[in-house]
Amino acid sequence: MTKKQWIITIVVAVLVSLLGWKLYTAHFDWERFWLAMRQANMKLVGIAVLIIYFNYVLRAMRWAIFLKPVKQVSWWKLLGSQFIGFTGLAIFGRLGELIRPYLVARRTGLTFSSQIAVVMVERIFDLGAFAILFSLNLLLSPELKQLPYHEKFHAVGYAIAAITAVIVLFVVAVRLAGGVVAAACRRFIGMISQPAGAATAEKIIAFRNGLNTIANFRDFVWASVLSLVLWGSIAIAYVEVMRAFPAPVNGLTISHTLILMGFSVVGSVVQLPGVGGGSQVGTISALTLLFSIPAELAFSAGIMLWLVTFMSVIPAGLIFAQFEKVSLKKVVQASEAASEAVSQEAL
Repeated sequence: MTKKQWIITIVVAVLVSLLGWKLYTAHFDWERFWLAMRQANMKLVGIAVLIIYFNYVLRAMRWAIFLKPVKQVSWWKLLGSQFIGFTGLAIFGRLGELIRPYLVARRTGLTFSSQIAVVMVERIFDLGAFAILFSLNLLLSPELKQLPYHEKFHAVGYAIAAITAVIVLFVVAVRLAGGVVAAACRRFIGMISQPAGAATAEKIIAFRNGLNTIANFRDFVWASVLSLVLWGSIAIAYVEVMRAFPAPVNGLTISHTLILMGFSVVGSVVQLPGVGGGSQVGTISALTLLFSIPAELAFSAGIMLWLVTFMSVIPAGLIFAQFEKVSLKKVVQASEAASEAVSQEAL
């Protein structure tokens, strides 16, 4: 793993340890846990699932925008790839990440490497949209003043806003003058290490080529709006899941759920041994340690969030796979082979 992944793994491991200690000292009651699960309002959970499904529609629409410079494709033709791709991610974990670009490439007749570039740009928009919502929430929401460490949250909000602004400026500079930025980085980093400077310049050029998936400023605006709506609707889905459970969980607002999403995003970066992913660990940790939710309720709500936001795509994804005659196992193997081929070409 990279140094960043090690740091995040350690942070998540600490959260797991704190969570375990919380459960130990709280004398976790499994009967109360199952009671909370049975009492969950499944109508509200169903609404949350529909909102998550709507997110895949937004992702298909955004992907169609990214394809416009090379091919006009209806978002409807890309919808199945989104559902099947996220189903593969839910079932196979990280192995399923290449399914979406592989299926889109096969569907549109474009190269696999070009769709990998689209995934890179997609992640930039996701990161930017979430960072904007998260930082604005930390800075402006009066509800967070009642939480412990709210002053530190405020400082984090300023830090994230500043980092987001720097990233946006960098992305705009690379999009408008990628060659100039690459040359400047080559010279600056080359004063320390010429190989590192050359490698950095190559990555910037590759990144610039990925950004060419955005045809014009109008498409940039539309992609940004779709990204903000996408992440805002995820926050609403979180609220619906929280409302499905008894008090005090059902009192959490959209401001609170944006904090939960932050913990979930951090937790999902790494795969934890025996857990498969840390997103549910992150949300449960926030519910118990930050919002002082009883352990049984926190576990119930955290697991339901994980099922709704991550696993609920599986039934629809399998249906799309049947209609499009896609074998998930075969497409995972094919996408891995295609990825290895692209890596060999790069070398």
